[in-house]
Amino acid sequence: MSDQSSPNQNQNDEVDLGQVFKLIGNAFKSLFQGIANIFKGLFQGLILILLHFYKRIFWYVGAVVIGLIIGFILNSTAEKSYGANMFIETNFDSGRQVYENMKQLNQLAGDKDTIELGRILKIAPDEASHLKGFYIKPNTDINVIAEMYSEYYQNLDSVSQTQETFEAYRESLSDHALPVHQIGVASTDKFIYKRIEKNFVKEIASNEYLDELSEVNAENLVRHKETLENQVNKADFLIEEYLKIKIAQSQKQESGGTNFYIGDAESDESSVNEAELLKEQLRLEEQKREVFQKMVAERDVLNVVAGFPSSGYDTREWTDKYIIKVPLALFSLTLLVFILLGLAKYLRAQEPSEG
Repeated sequence: MSDQSSPNQNQNDEVDLGQVFKLIGNAFKSLFQGIANIFKGLFQGLILILLHFYKRIFWYVGAVVIGLIIGFILNSTAEKSYGANMFIETNFDSGRQVYENMKQLNQLAGDKDTIELGRILKIAPDEASHLKGFYIKPNTDINVIAEMYSEYYQNLDSVSQTQETFEAYRESLSDHALPVHQIGVASTDKFIYKRIEKNFVKEIASNEYLDELSEVNAENLVRHKETLENQVNKADFLIEEYLKIKIAQSQKQESGGTNFYIGDAESDESSVNEAELLKEQLRLEEQKREVFQKMVAERDVLNVVAGFPSSGYDTREWTDKYIIKVPLALFSLTLLVFILLGLAKYLRAQEPSEG
């Protein structure tokens, strides 16, 4: 009996497999037909769009030409907008004052208060009328922030060090806490920047407390420099005396070497040789160089890292120019009108006919 049922079972299996392959074939056929229909629909839509523009080409060309003419006229008569940047470095935590004063100047420019703006920058009101905006943002290099984080991290206790990451520290920094900033000024006068630079730098950091702090810091640096110079002179004197003693000792045949003692130092504890004196001299010279550098870097409340250029540059983007914006606007308006006319025609066609 088992031999007789086997052929029937094989035949049923072949029928089932045939139906499965047929279903798979139909699915692929439907998929390919669907993809083909999508491409056909896209192609037909593209043809309709091209046909629309082809039938109304003169309308669109006319709109673009009129837009170019109007845009050219507007560009010729409109005031050009120029911009220039300055980079500053703040000292004595003066960033807050700089940002506040920049907000004030920008507000005066926005309000067109040319009298007050001219008074602050020591220029005539008609010159101040060309100033359109004042802007500031931090421009500190990531490496400088990393150095600031390293110094900050070393001053933390062991528990805080495990919690304070570089990213958290960087996000916690306010704009005015960073040392270097970029200042931008917008104007319709291309050559105003050098005329306002000196008074502008003076005014954005104007603060009596900061000025006094700068003066005290300068005096302290001068005293520090004088102290270092005295120490260097003493080190030079000691080295010179040491060499004299060494020469004198070397001329004695029974000399067992030369030791030089400072003050009441014991001979077995605090002898100083030439190498130690030279190291001390080099250390003092290095401190002198650092003081000289600070006397320049911290001479004023803020340092001008890069001043304004001799003339401003056109800051308008291509999208800001009328010769681009007006033709695009008229072209879009023409397209919108035809869309509305086509929609109105379609709606009238859908109205039920009166029977």
